[in-house]
Amino acid sequence: MTRPSAPRTQPGQARIPAGRTEALDAGRAAAVQRRRADSERCRQRVRDVLAAMRKSRQTLSDAEITRRAAVNPQYLQRHRDLKAEAETVRAHLAQDRPRAAAAATARKEAALEVENRMLLEQNAALQRTLHEVQNELRTQRSHNLGARLRDGLNARSLRDTELEELREQRDAALAAGRQAETAMQALRNVNQRLMIENSRLIAADAPEPPRTATAAPEPPGP
Repeated sequence: MTRPSAPRTQPGQARIPAGRTEALDAGRAAAVQRRRADSERCRQRVRDVLAAMRKSRQTLSDAEITRRAAVNPQYLQRHRDLKAEAETVRAHLAQDRPRAAAAATARKEAALEVENRMLLEQNAALQRTLHEVQNELRTQRSHNLGARLRDGLNARSLRDTELEELREQRDAALAAGRQAETAMQALRNVNQRLMIENSRLIAADAPEPPRTATAAPEPPGP
């Protein structure tokens, strides 16, 4: 009884068993999910401290907020939306309207930055997906061509098969490109909104020009 031959690999290409690949992908997905859950728990602890600060009307510094929330001392510096929210609460407790307006502006800008970052991450994920699809198509194409060569197909059949596979690869790349273009358009829209919002806020914060007294008319000459 002869043992089945192992599948051939391309020269210089290490072949990873399918089961191991699936396990690695599952491990990476689980790690990403754990990081997201940890991040959300940290954010919720900070929000709980801010809610308690508002309720008790006790002003807390950034350092005290991070200590009570059990997060890194630089956490609020890296999460500007939460830092702006803390400043909003402090301004509310101090009944400082200019300070509250400035904090509200910072909060809006931070929210736009978060949305911008999410769109960039989505665009990067689409780009990775596009590269993975292209690599898979190239691998499948080489395997199919090799199999047909071993089966003894004539040159014309090989050319037809290659053209069909190239069309499929082109269609997949175009579809991925359209998705990436949609994400980029959304990113451009967010950037445009951010520029308009910043312009409006700058105009609102600009001091009014001092009013000059109207000069009295000179008396008519003799």
